[in-house]
Amino acid sequence: MASVSRFVLQEVYGEQMKNDNGFTLVELLVVMAVMGCLASVALPSLKAGYDEAGRIKCASNMAQLGKGMLMYAAENEMCLPQTMHESESWTNTLQPYVGKNLVLTCPCDEVKGRERTYVMNDYLSPEPCGAEYLSALHLTRLVNVPKPSQTVFFAELSKTYGTRSVPDHLHLAEYDGGPIPEAVFKSYVGVERHGGKANYLFLDGHLESLSWEKVKVLINQSGARFIDPRK
Repeated sequence: MASVSRFVLQEVYGEQMKNDNGFTLVELLVVMAVMGCLASVALPSLKAGYDEAGRIKCASNMAQLGKGMLMYAAENEMCLPQTMHESESWTNTLQPYVGKNLVLTCPCDEVKGRERTYVMNDYLSPEPCGAEYLSALHLTRLVNVPKPSQTVFFAELSKTYGTRSVPDHLHLAEYDGGPIPEAVFKSYVGVERHGGKANYLFLDGHLESLSWEKVKVLINQSGARFIDPRK
């Protein structure tokens, strides 16, 4: 009787009864298509999450530099740490203040293995290359900078600048008296490293993630003081 029943069921349901221990080809194709759709939806979200985690870690690195910079200034007559063109680079002078928390590279830096990602605003050095006369303003002293909360101290190197000999500062002061070309700024700074934005540390120690659309306005906007402390 059981064999008759099974025969009847096979006649009704056909091949499905013969393959009841596995998937049919159609079922496998459907599952693969669904998994493909899920992956196409999930991957952009995963990448965005990874990028945001990298931006936050980079911001943390720069915040530590900011704390070190302010502590250094407090112990050195409000003078800022300086570049390799002076007696000693900030990469060394900040070490005692930041210790093991001194990280010089962004985890999202496209140039893997270079010694640093973060660079100093050269307007704040004693004799900026191409604008040495600015030394008379003593912008190396924090108290002489009109609006510290508006002026950048550290930015992120671009993937095309400093790939061989890695600088510890920008070279923008040579444009003193004229506009900084957008293309030049973008060639120096990784302006879109973090989902279209970049991290900038300001002289008062606060950090901002700014879009390139906003930054390219600020670099030459009168009263912004973004790069040039007097502009």
